[in-house]
Amino acid sequence: METIGADLRQMQRTPLADSHVAALRAAGAIVTYPAGAFLARPGDPADRFLYVEDGEIEVVNAYTDQRHLASTLGPTQFMGEIAFLNGGAWSMAMRAVCDTRVIEVPRESMLTLMAQIPEMSDIIITGFAARRRRQLDDRDSTLTLIGEEVSRSVRRIAEFASRNRIPYRSLPLHSPEAAATAQTCAITPTEPAVIFGRDIVVSDPTPEKIAHLLGLNRDLSDDEAFDVLIVGGGPAGVAAGVYAGSEGLSALVIEDVAIGGQAGTSSRIENYMGFPTGISGGDLVWRGEVQAMKFGTASRCRGGWQAWSGWRTAISARPLTTASVFAGGL
Repeated sequence: METIGADLRQMQRTPLADSHVAALRAAGAIVTYPAGAFLARPGDPADRFLYVEDGEIEVVNAYTDQRHLASTLGPTQFMGEIAFLNGGAWSMAMRAVCDTRVIEVPRESMLTLMAQIPEMSDIIITGFAARRRRQLDDRDSTLTLIGEEVSRSVRRIAEFASRNRIPYRSLPLHSPEAAATAQTCAITPTEPAVIFGRDIVVSDPTPEKIAHLLGLNRDLSDDEAFDVLIVGGGPAGVAAGVYAGSEGLSALVIEDVAIGGQAGTSSRIENYMGFPTGISGGDLVWRGEVQAMKFGTASRCRGGWQAWSGWRTAISARPLTTASVFAGGL
């Protein structure tokens, strides 16, 4: 079946062109991080793009503070994840292995560059998508659930995370892994728990709290204007959001629980144009989600609502006298 972002090793080694790097230098600033400094921690806002000029950056296990992956980021590579596109939060800790010099570009400036330079945007977004897919396939995440099999509230978090393609790992209560994690976080090993890194234990966990923790809970201001309101976030609704964003319109898509609707839960779809060998509902929706993010997305997710808006016009939004409404769905 068709997939997206499958080969992380190839994609993370695809370099940006010299002209892309020159554009980054013009839009950003040179920053040097000393050895051992954390460039990002889980829950921090993903509000900047980092291109490595010299040095080395490693992914750190949030529970042990040890190197988490065998591979690291070096010169000509960039640091970031898919949450950067919708203004979410970092899901992994990143640390400088040695003195490391980077070009640091604020998120809004970077989104503008990506709109102006599609070739650079394609490399970056494909890399971000591949990193997220690796996290999902390996169940490799800072978000840890303990006792999903015995706790309804933890099961709700698992369902919410799964449908929203949020990486997480689930540990059976009383398992050695759960006991070791509970000991690391100084919590009772015999009780279900939702943990985000070593230092954040979510009390009375709800999808809304997890959305807030991951930066998905974007509050809309009272006077914020949108060109298009799309009710329903299935394939048709997401497609409408993509079309609106590609035409420079600020669009808002409203959906219950997760983008994708019923189609997102299908194991195989064979009657959707363009995929003759079939595609899973999750991958189909993921393609649309990433494509919408290409035009910029803002999310507002409270365990029941997620909103998208194109950033091309959000940068220069204009007041509206009328609003267009499209009904989404499959």
